[in-house]
Order: sequence, then C-alpha cells, then structure tokens
Amino acid sequence: MKATVIHLENMFANLCREAYPHEWDENFISFRLMQELRNLFGNRVIHFQDWSKIVDWQSFKNRGKQETNYGDIALLVNIQFTSNEVLKGVVCLEAKRKFVSHSFESLDTAQIDRIQGNLPYAHLLLYSYDNHDLPLKFPDHSEWRSHFWVSPLNTAGQLLHQVRRSDNLKILRTSFPFSMFLTSRIFWGHDLDFRGNIYNDIAAGNSRLIDPDYLGVINIYYEDQRPVTVSLADIWQEI
Repeated sequence: MKATVIHLENMFANLCREAYPHEWDENFISFRLMQELRNLFGNRVIHFQDWSKIVDWQSFKNRGKQETNYGDIALLVNIQFTSNEVLKGVVCLEAKRKFVSHSFESLDTAQIDRIQGNLPYAHLLLYSYDNHDLPLKFPDHSEWRSHFWVSPLNTAGQLLHQVRRSDNLKILRTSFPFSMFLTSRIFWGHDLDFRGNIYNDIAAGNSRLIDPDYLGVINIYYEDQRPVTVSLADIWQEI
C-alpha cells in the first residue's frame, strides 16, 4: 500500500508540472488524472501484510459535454468482501483549481449549497499547482505534502460562508490528501453515497442530480472473485 500511495503522489506532482501554467484548467487536469488512475489501477494488486486485494479502475468521458471546462468526476465503487458481501456506492467530486491569486476563485457558495443539498456525501477535489504541507492529525503531528486535496462538501460549505472568496485557501484546513481519500477511505467503502438511484442514473447517463464530465468504475475484490459488471450507457466513452 505504501508504494501505491507514493506512486499516487508522484503522479499528482507530474500532472501539475505537465498542466501548469498553459493547460491549468479543471477539465484538462481531471482528464489526465482519470487517464493516469486507469493506468495505475488497471487490475493492480495491492499488498498488505500476508494478504492482498485487487483494484480495477476504468475511466470514461461524458460524450455529451465536449466543451465543458469543469472537470467534475463521479466514481461508481464496487467493493467485495471475502464472505461475499458487496458494497456499491457513488463518489461525487467537484473539481476546483488554485489560481495565481492564491485562492480557489471559482468556488461559489451558492453552487456548493446547491450540490450539497442534492448530494450530501459529495467532496471538493482541490488542485494546487504548488505543494502544500498540512498536518495529518493522526496518528501524530507529522505533515503530508501534496498537490491534490479533498474536503467534504458539507464541512467546506460551512467554512466558505465565513471567509472572503479571496481568502478561501483556508479551505485546505478542512482537507486531507487525495491519495489518502482513495486508499484509506474509498477503497474500504467510506464516504460513499449508497443511494441506488444515484448509482443507476450515473451509469445510464441521466443528469437528474449530477452530470459529471468524467466517470470512474472501480472494482475492489479478492483473487478468487470476479469484478462486478456495470452496464454503462453509450454516453460514456472510455479513455
């Protein structure tokens, strides 16, 4: 697992070097991120002490949103246990980039409130062209350096209503590393929206509550199991 986390952080740093400054927009960063996550987790075996799990990641682009600049991401996550229980849930990520003004200029509280009202388990995915060193808070006082951070939308919204937009870099106080979010939260079934109608709407390409630019289908399972089959509408083009 440690090797996977280090690989993720190196990947994020390389993506920022590739994108900044000329391609520094959410759509380009999210597109390249989804490509690289597919490459990294294409049937990847993650080793723990005396056991292992397989992570299989597929990435897709929404054909109907060719001109978007938003780069928002949805993940359909399927987790199997050794005793054959299955968790199926959704991750919704609202992507925002850091500007040269040292703020996330496109963060809008009205938009955040609207998303949070429909998708209470959604998160902000924050892209920063430079590193930030922030305390992990557990299990000790050590810090973590990263370019990509995640903040729960319900928590972020409370803070954003109390700060000026020019000062919203403070949102990083409520954030944790995206690498941690994937490997210690999402891959274990935490922070998922388990409403079946949301899962099915995204797979079918409907946009009743969420209309993401990119989609990841993630299967986490053991060697003697098979991945969950997810039928996707033609609107989803593999990347």
